[in-house]
Amino acid sequence: MSNILDAREKRATHIKELMEEHKYKSIVIMKANVPGIEKNPKNMVFICRYYCELMNKTFNTKIIETKQIKSLDGDYLYYVINEAGNVVKEKTILIEEKNILGRLVDIDVYNQYAITREDLKREMRKCLICNNYAHICARSKAHSDTEVFNKINEIINDFLTDLILSKTISSIYYELDLYPKFGLVSRRDSGCHTDMDSNTFVESIFALKPYLKEYIQYGINNLDEPLKLQEIGLRAETAMFRATMNVNTHKGLIFALGAFLPALTKTILNQGDIEYIKSEIKHVSEVVIKDYYKNLEMKENKTHGDEIYLLHKLKGIRGEALKGFEIIFNTPTYFDRSSIYRFHEYLIHFMSILDDTTILHKTNIETLNEVKSTFKEIVNNGGYTKNKEEIQDISNEYIKRSISPGGSADLLVLKILFEELKYFLEKICNIKTVNID
Repeated sequence: MSNILDAREKRATHIKELMEEHKYKSIVIMKANVPGIEKNPKNMVFICRYYCELMNKTFNTKIIETKQIKSLDGDYLYYVINEAGNVVKEKTILIEEKNILGRLVDIDVYNQYAITREDLKREMRKCLICNNYAHICARSKAHSDTEVFNKINEIINDFLTDLILSKTISSIYYELDLYPKFGLVSRRDSGCHTDMDSNTFVESIFALKPYLKEYIQYGINNLDEPLKLQEIGLRAETAMFRATMNVNTHKGLIFALGAFLPALTKTILNQGDIEYIKSEIKHVSEVVIKDYYKNLEMKENKTHGDEIYLLHKLKGIRGEALKGFEIIFNTPTYFDRSSIYRFHEYLIHFMSILDDTTILHKTNIETLNEVKSTFKEIVNNGGYTKNKEEIQDISNEYIKRSISPGGSADLLVLKILFEELKYFLEKICNIKTVNID
């Protein structure tokens, strides 16, 4: 406890030094709001990263200096901001109140003195557990550390579940909205599919939502039971077929997201990197797939994917999962282009390199090789933005020839989702970490 008190004194001294060095500027101190002795729990690190992004967006060029400081009382970020203290405080209150996660972060503002909510005639912050004011409960120790930590975990879990689920659903819709689609279903037409349209996909997406939530919560709870994910996936398939009158709209994507979503969620909470994500995906896939292909010839009711493997030794989406979906992370990012063009670039990139078994299902190996060759040339000649007319013509042709790159479409959803959550998986700004002695 004495170490924590010493760390608090050092932070107070540091704040005074910053105010003296940067007179007439505002100093902001941001840290996670953590009770107990362990002030830097692993599952809360992403919170400061998230609010760092909000701070950068809010204050932008007015930030003169920012650093992350290691401390036994909780690591913190300091900002020197070229703006009036009262204005900065108002803006940081808005940041704190942006969503429920703001309850877990403290953003204090100083401009020669501490500027409080009271100074701005704003209501004091409420306790996490009850409706009393937080400072009153803290001083009286009205709630045990266990109660508070349970509430903190509940807030983190609810926030991440809602965020990742909404990003997943929006990523699936982004893929559906894309056009032209080379025989795939879009909002404009059914491509080469006579048994489904965009409404079929919407029904399917709605039916899958609870199971996608289960995938995410598996990751939040840091489970290591891959067969449980398989069981969730099988229930998701049943719900999909029920909603679509036995039409397969998302079977491959159900499998892909079953490996991808838990890995993403665990990476956020465990401060992982790309290699961590890939290893999680590989681990789940290896356990679930196991010896699936060894005795396939003896299987009575073979799927289209089984027949393709026996004929061509291609494993489709399973094979990509066994490689940790490395194709997603190796694909170039086109942030210099609008989202709709960027998503097209990703789709045609996947079509240029993927052994897409959904193309084989409706056609043959020669057609698959033709598709890959065609799109390698297009990618090398400037991609979608430089070849729009040709791509439209190819799309029309593929509809007539029943060419439907469903595997590439599934990978596109994963790529979009990864981009949507990327700021949780990387440093969201270039902050130098230093220690104060």
